[in-house]
Amino acid sequence: MKIAHIPRKRFAQHFLTDSRTAEKIVQFAGIGPEDTVLEIGPGKGILTEHILKMAKQVVAVEIDRDLVGILKEKFANIEKFTLMQTDFLKVDLGNLFSDTEGRIKVVSNIPYNISGQIIDKLIRNRAVISHAVLMVQKEVALRLTAVPGSRDYGLATLNLALCAQSQKVMDIKPGAFFPSPEVMSSIISITFNQYNLYDLKNEKLFREITGAGFRMRRKMIRNTIIPYLVSKGITEQKAHQILDEAGINPTVRPETLHVAAFVALSNTLNDMIAYEACRE
Repeated sequence: MKIAHIPRKRFAQHFLTDSRTAEKIVQFAGIGPEDTVLEIGPGKGILTEHILKMAKQVVAVEIDRDLVGILKEKFANIEKFTLMQTDFLKVDLGNLFSDTEGRIKVVSNIPYNISGQIIDKLIRNRAVISHAVLMVQKEVALRLTAVPGSRDYGLATLNLALCAQSQKVMDIKPGAFFPSPEVMSSIISITFNQYNLYDLKNEKLFREITGAGFRMRRKMIRNTIIPYLVSKGITEQKAHQILDEAGINPTVRPETLHVAAFVALSNTLNDMIAYEACRE
């Protein structure tokens, strides 16, 4: 018996209905017979069907209990399919995949209303994840793959570039979904490094500095980073010295700086804080 389901706005549900697109998404992930794949928000299982053909094991996390019923009925006899009814943002990925050999892959048409939170969770769990292929809003894909100086360049770009290489591989029109979203969608491919791609000493400090810099992205560094450094108890003179040692011109805007420049700034500040602590 088929279970009827009405898409729910609170879960931002836009179900992919184009099987050819689903097949392409899975192909981009390069799934092999040894891979364990995590699918976030499998919906009615159109992607799941294609993933199951390729993967060793599939773990799907779905928050909507009605969809869980549909998925259980659809994949009831498939042993390599595991279904969890929960909020993905609350899942401890390290614990969930602690017994998995190697790192996992993630394939998903992620809920657009929490795409930023989901991608940040994947970044923080990069020790567990090797590769992710995600369907996101086109504007999100542009932000994640932006280059310094472009209008899309920002915090999302920096946090991802710190540990991963990403590219937009395909645009998808609204007609490929039900109900149709009001925006274009894109498939983005992300390859995570298990560690940072840069020699960063303090990731928390890096996030603080970039957050301060992009809080007012159109202002010069001297009007954003300098006040942040002063708020940390650093004199304005020393703040200018930190920028100089990091090789950053105080008159540039944060949106023009490469991730490496922010790493240098973070490391210089980290070293100064450590030095001052030793003197006390």
